[in-house]
Amino acid sequence: MKKLLMLLTTLTLAITLAACNNDDDVEESENTGTDTSEQAQQELEITEEEQLEDDTSVAVVNGEEIIGKDYNPIYSQVKTTMYQYGQDVSNLEMIQNQTVDILIEQTLIKQDAETAGIEVTEEEAEEELARIKEASNEEQFTALLEQYNMTEEDFKNQLVDDMITMKYVEEFDTEVSDEEVQEYYDQLKEQNEEIGELEEVEDQIREILVNEKQSEQLRAKVEELRETAEVETLI
Repeated sequence: MKKLLMLLTTLTLAITLAACNNDDDVEESENTGTDTSEQAQQELEITEEEQLEDDTSVAVVNGEEIIGKDYNPIYSQVKTTMYQYGQDVSNLEMIQNQTVDILIEQTLIKQDAETAGIEVTEEEAEEELARIKEASNEEQFTALLEQYNMTEEDFKNQLVDDMITMKYVEEFDTEVSDEEVQEYYDQLKEQNEEIGELEEVEDQIREILVNEKQSEQLRAKVEELRETAEVETLI
């Protein structure tokens, strides 16, 4: 099931990146007075009005068009993820803006990755999809698709984007020193004295620190790419 959720890791980061560019919208949504406890009791709904026609132009990034077919599954994932974390999902304009930002940033990453010679082949995508489906039963996989309002084709397309991003961040310099590991361990030890010896948790700490560095560098890289990109938003 861990591999089944791989695409959501990149999506969560993308939502975080988009949120950094939409602080005003977030503050506005937080001030609407929506009771999250009431929201939790309501079933999440994504209406037809929230979805776009497949060929609707959403944005153009360095001459590359993003259309409704790309937008709809990401919109559903953004809204669902926000809902699951108890965030207000009544501000549809904010969700739309976050979705567009995510699509723009994913496109910028793919374009820069392509320039760097990074790609994911059809064979690699099919093999990874097969591993994911094998690691979960059919019921779990179907439930995930339903949860995020995705088709299997949507899932595969997002999976390819995630695999490109994973390869992309692997090119970053994310070396973690022993001193950094020790410092992180000491902080954990202060919070929980029952934590095991350093040798027992060192690998997990290194993985956490690498992920943190990758996230920070990806965020900075996306901001750099946006500064020089030609972006036109059409919705």
